[in-house]
Amino acid sequence: MAQATSDHIPAAQAADPAPPGEAEDVERVEIHHKPHPVHRWREFLNEILVIVLGVLIALGLDQFVDGLHWRHKVDQAEQNMRVELGRDRTDAAQYALLGPCTDAYLDRMRDDLLRHDTADLATLNGLGEPFVTEPWTATAWEAAVASQIGDHMATGRFLNYAEAFRRADLMKDVQFRLRDHFAAAMVGRFGLPGGQGLTDELIAAEDLRRDVTLARAITSDFIANTDALNISPNARGVVIYRRKSELCLTTLRSRAPAPAAG
Repeated sequence: MAQATSDHIPAAQAADPAPPGEAEDVERVEIHHKPHPVHRWREFLNEILVIVLGVLIALGLDQFVDGLHWRHKVDQAEQNMRVELGRDRTDAAQYALLGPCTDAYLDRMRDDLLRHDTADLATLNGLGEPFVTEPWTATAWEAAVASQIGDHMATGRFLNYAEAFRRADLMKDVQFRLRDHFAAAMVGRFGLPGGQGLTDELIAAEDLRRDVTLARAITSDFIANTDALNISPNARGVVIYRRKSELCLTTLRSRAPAPAAG
C-alpha cells in the first residue's frame, strides 16, 4: 500500500531537492554580496587618497617646470645687467683717475675767465673736456623690472642691483649737465663784449665744478655697489683713463700761459 501511494504523488512534488553542495554554494553567494560598510569606506578613502596624490604630483611638476623657467630668466637677466654695469663701472673709474687733471683744468679755466685770457681758453677748448661723458645706460635693469625678476631673486642681491642702477640713472643726468656747463663756460674764448656774458661764463664754470664733485660722490657709492656684486671695471678702459690723465697734466704744464708782465 505504501508503494502505491507514492506512485500517485505529482512529478513536481516528487522532484528531488537540490544536492547539499549546491545549497551551500547559493548560501555562500548570498552571504558574499551582503554589504560591508567598513570595506566600502576604506575603498572610498583609498580612491580619495589616490586622487589627492595625483593632484599633488601634478602641482609639484608644474612648480618644478615653472622654477626652471624662472631660473633661466633670472640668469639671463642678471648676465645682461652685469654686462651693462661693467661698462658703467669703467666709466665711473674716470672720476678718480682723471681727478688731478680735471681739478687743474677747472682752476685754469676760472683764472682765464677772470683774466679775459681768450687765447688760453681757446687752448683749453682744443684739449677737450677734462672728463669723458660716455652715456650711462640702464636698459637691462628696466627690462629686468618689467619681467618681474625681483620676485625670483634674493632680496639683498636685487637691492644691490637696484641701488647701482639708480646711481647709473643719476649719472645720465649729470653727464648731460657737464657737457652743457662746459660749453657755456667756453663761450668766454670768443671774448664777447658785455659784463653779463662774463658773469654767465663764470657761473657755468662753477656749476661745472659742482657737478664734477657730485659725480665723484655718486660714482664712489656706485663703485661700492658694484664691488658688492663682484663687478670690476674693464682693465683696458682703466689704462686708457690713466694715460688720458697723464697726457692732460703734461699738456697743461707745457702750454701754461705766460705770466703777466709785472
